[in-house]
This record gives sequence, C-alpha cells and structure tokens, in this order.
Amino acid sequence: MNTAGSEWIFWALGAAFIMFGIYSRVRLRRLSQSEYTVHGTIVDYEELSDMGVERGSTGIKYYPVVRFETPTGRVQEVSRIGTSARGEEVGANVQVHYDPEDPARFELLSGKETLKRQSIPIALGVAFLAVGTALLL
Repeated sequence: MNTAGSEWIFWALGAAFIMFGIYSRVRLRRLSQSEYTVHGTIVDYEELSDMGVERGSTGIKYYPVVRFETPTGRVQEVSRIGTSARGEEVGANVQVHYDPEDPARFELLSGKETLKRQSIPIALGVAFLAVGTALLL
C-alpha cells in the first residue's frame, strides 16, 4: 500500500484537533473572566429521549437545570447541551456564562462534561499525530 503523503493528512487532522482543543480552553478562560459569568447551582436534570446514536447511549439525554443570579434577578433554566449521563450531582456549584440580553441562553464553564469537551479534541489530535508519525517509519 502506498502511504506516501498520507502522513500529512493525519498530521493536519491532528493539528486541527489540537488547535480546536486549545481554542476551546482559551475561549472558556476568557468567558470565565467576563462580567457576565457567575456561580450557579445544578438544581435538577431534565430527561429527554434521544435517538441513541451515541455509543453506549441509554436513549435518554440529561440536561442540567441551573439556578444563578444576574443583576436583574434569579434565573433557573435548562441547559441547551445534554449528555447521555448526568455530569455533576444535583447541588453542585458550577460557573455559568450568560447572555445579558437573554439569561436563558447560558453556557456551563465548569464541570466534568466541560472538561471532557476540551480534552477529547486534544487527545484525538495527539492520536492523529502519532498515526502520521508511525506512517513515516
């Protein structure tokens, strides 16, 4: 099999995944320093049925219900991002970045799932770089 040049594809993919992971970390760090970032509490999970296309999926996605305070009052909303397993325990404190125009649009900046979303692209990038290097040998 002719692999001449194919290592560049793996290196490019590896570099792209690593850059995306680093970008995600830098973005979250900047958001965490924003005046629209506050501490919140996970008060519940909303369970919605899922198509079950993820590996190991139970057919249910869990969306955290988060309560936090803004200068205009207390907000309790459901996250737009769900996972196939509950990330944090109910009662866990999390960092929340919200849209000042519509606080219902918020993003969790801390927690297990956030760390996973940052780490997976970097790990995939390293794996692609390793495959590209192995093709050279």
